Amino acid sequence: MSHVEELARGWLFLLGGDLSRYAIFAVATWFLLWIVLARPLAGRRLRADRPPARQLIVEFLVSIRSVAIFSTVGLSLAVLDRAGLVWGPAVAERLGPVWFWASLALMIVAHDAWFYWAHRLMHRPGLFRTFHRRHHRSNNPSPFTAYSFDLAEAAVQSAFVPLWMLATPTPWPVIGLFVLHQIVRNTIGHCGYELFPARHDGRPLIPFLTTVTHHDLHHAQAGWNYGLYFTWWDRWMGTEHPEYLARFAQVSRRAPSLRRVAKPGAIAILALCLIPMIAAPSTSLAQVPLAVSGDWVTPGLGGLVRLAPCTGDTSKLCGRLIWVLDERRVRRGTVGTEIIRGLAWRDGAWRDGTMLNPADGRVYKGSIRLVAGAARVSGCAGPLCQEQVWRPLASIPRP
Repeated sequence: MSHVEELARGWLFLLGGDLSRYAIFAVATWFLLWIVLARPLAGRRLRADRPPARQLIVEFLVSIRSVAIFSTVGLSLAVLDRAGLVWGPAVAERLGPVWFWASLALMIVAHDAWFYWAHRLMHRPGLFRTFHRRHHRSNNPSPFTAYSFDLAEAAVQSAFVPLWMLATPTPWPVIGLFVLHQIVRNTIGHCGYELFPARHDGRPLIPFLTTVTHHDLHHAQAGWNYGLYFTWWDRWMGTEHPEYLARFAQVSRRAPSLRRVAKPGAIAILALCLIPMIAAPSTSLAQVPLAVSGDWVTPGLGGLVRLAPCTGDTSKLCGRLIWVLDERRVRRGTVGTEIIRGLAWRDGAWRDGTMLNPADGRVYKGSIRLVAGAARVSGCAGPLCQEQVWRPLASIPRP
């Protein structure tokens, strides 16, 4: 497989996961809130009129273009990882579970700051037309508005993850949780229904979180409310809409309709969170085939194993033994067969599959973990494990 083919395959793999997550979640949000719960949630609707169907279609198509940009930038991170430049995940793995959750929280806070200042900069007259006009054509937003970006804005928004990964020790699974949190907040923020709870005085129950009203006011009057997840930057910088709290209190006091929908509403929100995880393939950035697919050399140049997505389930990893230095050292008929089957991505490594030892025919429970461009391959029989370090074929010097 050529490098171009490998890049194309990795990009398509990542694009498929990104598109499925966006499409499933955006459609699910629209269907549950605008169709299933439209009547009981009528008191919580922020605008009397709904955007026309043509706007929804255009937003969806433009969002597909934005997702393609996200996947391209994600592929660049996989390339950097393969080159051994993404040092953070290996360090983060040694820092333990406390750092796992701390890094997720820090990443969300940092992204909110990135979004606020990039967003505010895009509203400058000289930049708005190039970077942000497409998004504000949706004056009355919908769940499909979330990724309706100009190409330049999509590139700016997607640049945060690789920059963060190059600068901060962060486990690969944190990226998947971060992306899920981002699309949940972004889609709900554009849904047109105020879903956030209020205190008895009408103020938001968690005052530092942005609400649907908060972002809807930005689409209505673009000079206010630039924050994505939190309200503190708008408060510190004096860019919070002066009527925000009054508007939120007004819609939150329409309580009877919300009580009627309390139980189905809770089920709907739970479904919105679970659907993308159940229906979409698990494709964190480290799971891109480019990061692990290809030909790997075993220790001592003893053999060559080709790793690739499994034929029956492309979300899992398989490996075929395609060459050995000395066929007398392996069982007859082993060359050309799959010796690695069904590894699934979990906790920063490919795990829970089987590995066949071509020398003796025994089957072990196996895992593969990428560290600094090498594959650490582990096979276990009960509590006893052995580990080998495999190198990419491309990294082996040729005479």
